[in-house]
Order: sequence, then structure tokens, then C-alpha cells
Amino acid sequence: MRRTVFYIVFLMMAMSCFNKASGQMAFDTLTLDQLEIFGMQQDQASVVKKTTMDTLEMKESNNFDLAGLLAAFSPVFIKSYGRGTLATASFRGTGASHTQVLWNGFSINSPMLGQVDFSQIPNSFFNKVELYYGGGSLKETGGALGGSVMLEKKNEWTNKPAIDFAQAAGSFHSLSTTAGISIGSKKFGSDTRIAYRSSKNDFPYYNTAVVPSHEMTQTNANIANTGFTQQFNYRLNRYNELSLTTWNQWNYQDIPPVMTNVDKGGGQKEYLKNFFTRNAIEWNWHKNRNKLEVRGAYFYEDMKYKLQNKPNDDSTGVVTLIDSKNRSESFFGKARYSREFNHAFILVAGTDAVFNRINSNNYSGIKGRNTVSIYTDIVKDFKKRFRLNLLLRAEMADGQLLPVMPLFGVSYRLMKNEQFYLRASVSRNVHLPTLNDLYWSPGGNTKLIPEDAMETGAGLNYRKQFPGMTLSTDINVYASRINNWIQWVPSGFQYWSPQNIAEVFARGLEFSFHVQGKKGNFRYHFFAEYAFTKTTNESPAARGAGYEGRQLIYIPLNSANSFLFVEYKGFHAGWTVYVTGKRNTSLNNEVSDSNTLPAYMLNNVSAGKSWKLKKTRFELRFKVNNIFNVSYQAVLWRAMPGRNYELSFMFHLN
Repeated sequence: MRRTVFYIVFLMMAMSCFNKASGQMAFDTLTLDQLEIFGMQQDQASVVKKTTMDTLEMKESNNFDLAGLLAAFSPVFIKSYGRGTLATASFRGTGASHTQVLWNGFSINSPMLGQVDFSQIPNSFFNKVELYYGGGSLKETGGALGGSVMLEKKNEWTNKPAIDFAQAAGSFHSLSTTAGISIGSKKFGSDTRIAYRSSKNDFPYYNTAVVPSHEMTQTNANIANTGFTQQFNYRLNRYNELSLTTWNQWNYQDIPPVMTNVDKGGGQKEYLKNFFTRNAIEWNWHKNRNKLEVRGAYFYEDMKYKLQNKPNDDSTGVVTLIDSKNRSESFFGKARYSREFNHAFILVAGTDAVFNRINSNNYSGIKGRNTVSIYTDIVKDFKKRFRLNLLLRAEMADGQLLPVMPLFGVSYRLMKNEQFYLRASVSRNVHLPTLNDLYWSPGGNTKLIPEDAMETGAGLNYRKQFPGMTLSTDINVYASRINNWIQWVPSGFQYWSPQNIAEVFARGLEFSFHVQGKKGNFRYHFFAEYAFTKTTNESPAARGAGYEGRQLIYIPLNSANSFLFVEYKGFHAGWTVYVTGKRNTSLNNEVSDSNTLPAYMLNNVSAGKSWKLKKTRFELRFKVNNIFNVSYQAVLWRAMPGRNYELSFMFHLN
């Protein structure tokens, strides 16, 4: 209790002291002389790595889900269980539950699993996607040991109505439709978005898990996703704005059998379906150098998973093996105050509160969690070259005070007349066990303690503008030691149970290179990214079992991607390359087909034409995915498609 009072008093004293000063924060900007910005944009003066997806990436992936966007245009590793099925994200060698995803500031991670299925997030619902790496996530949330993804639909306050529509059809009976309409004035704005996607996913593949190996067709792999968002914005006066947003979605997903089981007979049917509604309200007040944001939200999700099997005999009966029913409710409250002071000084202070309530037939009764956090973030610039950043976040879960989560970072402009920055930071982050970890029946362990990470990072960022061209490059190194890592391990009762047994050491390097330019009617953009990720279990248990220092499962040591886009008088072409290194699938040191997955490289190409007719812009595009027809597995014994095609048509009326 004394520690809690101390944090609150510290926060109040900081705000009252800094309120005596006044002034304007000085920020460095880079003027690009009418050259339109495309690609991942790095906040150069930031003490941590933070990037923003911009125009070209969002446009190129309009028919994608968020998994496809991140896989193509970021160093984040996407673990996909198949086309259109479960896809999770891993930042810097951490687990899926260590990646936090925030929509308008609210976490959309499942309170049960602790993770997000990125295949169920339509890109067309957002116009702003930001990525925070490592300790930088503390600026928005706790618990993101690897990193976080911020999703937002920013209102543009325009008097011009706009209509967007895109239709795509592809191989394996795949369809995708997105549409949006925006209307408004200087005081009122309305934005409506809808998205629909379906596919039979009946693609051919070569099954190497059976003897003799032969070509087969994927079965029981249908997907169907339908959703919409509605956002209303109202400007009460010059100082106050109010917004209401709702996101509703219905998802159905068949789960195909693994390659080892397809010839074993029986009529297995496995599927997952869910509905969710996410609703948020936000009030913003800003005057002079002060800004206050107050937000609230209510989330509801109904998720059902079923596994059925039809016997091999001629009977018509169906045996239900698993029938899992889960309902979750989440209530959020957030407040944030920020002020700019003299001598390039910014203070941010805020508080967050979350209540989760779960009703599941996999738990013994209704379970929940209450979490409250407070934080203060101080940024100080010195002579426009040196920046100092101190952040403190304190969190309480179900009455238990967690360790303080600090972030301390610096950045320095190495050359006065060049956009060349050095940054370094150190932080501590704490991740709570998921509710499944605690309460799943059978196996849940209520004695688990939070995972505790110490993180360090450093990087260099350089950007240079030439006539008609901009070049930028970024390199980062990082190291993170995570104690009390939670792993599900076999118990003595014929089921698995989570334990705090691992001490994980994650370290690595990230490198990116971007160049873009325009000359006359010719425009080009190229970027390449590479990630070296070494993540090992250094615990005594791993040492005793003989796998200390072995790369954790499904984390590639090497990964890379690149993208080339060229356009001339409305004709355009794109080429995307993904390289995923070898991955371990078990902790067994013995090298075999079942213990490791080989590296693979995929190439996607596209070509199209855009034109404008009065106020309407049209675009026609043809795309070939996996053009070299590579046979690969992202997850062991999960089939993936070979070469496939997509034709899309889009228009934008403004």
C-alpha cells in the first residue's frame, strides 16, 4: 500500500512542479520538396525504435489481413498455420502473447490466450499502423516484452465526401471485398468501412508426410470473415472533440487436418467461429500546450471451437470430441494528460484500468482480472541534438503490485547538418500469465508468477535527401533477459500444465535500407530488411535436459524481406521477396525432418494500371503469389499453397 501511495504522490508532484514552466517543444522536421512519403517511417529522434506504416505499404496490402502486411513490410516474424488461418506475431524472438495489439489505445489481445490472430484483422479498417519495439511499448502499455502494434483510423476533418471500393478474386475460390464511405464537415465526420473475405482454400500440395509421398488437395479449409467499423467524430468547439467507434466482426474458420493425418480415415471436422464487438468513446481537450485525452471501451467476444469425428464404419452418427464455448467481456478506462514546456520539455502522465470477465466451459466457474496502471513519461531536448527520455509505469493486478517498469533512453544527433541519430535505451517490463495459464481445466496453475524482462537496445538511423530522392537506413542491436518464462510442460496426470521454468536470453540485430524517388513521370521505391534473432533457454532445467543454448522453436535465426515498386504514367509493378530461415520444431538436438523446418524464399509479383476520370481514381491489378511454386511449411505438417493468382479492381471517389 505504501508503494502505491508513493507512486501516486510522485506523479502528482511531477505534474505540479512542471506546471510552473511554459514554452514550446522544439521538434526537428525534414522537408521533402513535394516528394510523397512512402514506406516504413522511422521516428529519428526517438530514444527507442518506432516505425509507422505509410501510404504505399497500406495500399499494396489493402486486400491483405494484418498478418500479410507485417510479414511483407516489417522485421516482425509471422507464424502462420495456413492460408487464411491462425497467424501470430513475434517481435525480437519473444512469444505470441508478448506482442500487444492496441486498437485506439485498447488492447485487443485475448484475455484467455493472451495473443491475437492477425489473419482476422482487415487492413482496410485502419489508416495508421505503428510498431513499437522492445521497451518502447511501455509508452502505450505494459506486458509487451517483444513489441506492440498500434491500430487507428484517424479522422481527416474534410468537407469532401469520399467513397472507396475494392474487389479481388483469386485462386482456390477466394473472394475479397472492401468498401468505405466518409462524409463530414469541419465539425462532424462519419466513416464507415466494411470487409468480406472467403476462400475454400482447396489448393493442391505435395504431401511428404505419407508413404509414398504424393500430391493431395487441401480439405476442410474454408474461411469466411465479415466485419464493419463505424466512426463518428464531432468537434464541440475549438478545444474539444468527441468520437464514437464500433468494430464488429463475424469469423468462421475450418481447421484442416495436418499432413500426417489426412489418410487415416474417418470424417474429422474441426472448426472455430467467433463474433466480437468492440466499442470505444473518446474525448479530447487541447488548449495552448495542454492536451487531455479520456477514453472508455467495452469489448465482447463469443468464441466456439468444435472437433467432431465420423466413425470409419457406415454409421451416420457423429462423435463430438471437443465442444469449447467461451465468452469474454472487457471494460476499459484511460486518461492521459500531456503538456509542452519551455526549453523543449514534454510531460505525459496517465492512468489505465481494465477489467476482464470470462465465462468458459473450460474454467471452473466465471473468472476475471482487474488491472490498474499509472505512468509518467518525461522527454527533454537539449539544443535540438540531445534527447533524454524517462518513463515510469506502475501496475497493479487483482490487488497485487507488480515491479515498477521503467524506461530510460537517450538519442543524439551525431552531425549538426545531417539527419544522423544514435539512440540507446534500457527498460524493464513485466508480463502477466494469461487467464488460460491460470484457470484452464485441466492444467491451469494459479501459482504462476509474472514473466520479468530486462531489455537493452541501441541503434543508428540515417536519412539523406537528394534532389528527387530520399535515402534512409537503420540498424539496431538489442538484448533481453526474461526470467520466469512460462512454458506448458507434461505433468504427472496425463495432461500439460504451465510452469515458470525458463530463463530466456533473446538478442539480435535488425537492419533496414530504404530508397525512394521521383523523376518526371517515373517513381520508384525500394526497401530491404534483415533480422538476426537468437533466442535461447538458459535455465538450469534446459542445462540438465541438454538443450541449453538451442534456438527456441519456431523462431528463425535469419529472416529478411524486400520490396521493389516502380510506376510510370499510371503503369506500375511490384516485387516482394520473403526469406525465412530454418526453424526448430522441438527442443531435441537431433537433426531430423520432424525437429527442424528448412528455410524457404517466396516471391510475389504484381502489375497494374491506374487512371483518373474526373474525380474518380481507378486501378486494375494482377498479382502472382509464390511465382516460383515453392513447396514449404511455415508450421510443421501444415500445408501451404504453391503458385496462385489474384485479380483486383479498385476505385476511389473524392
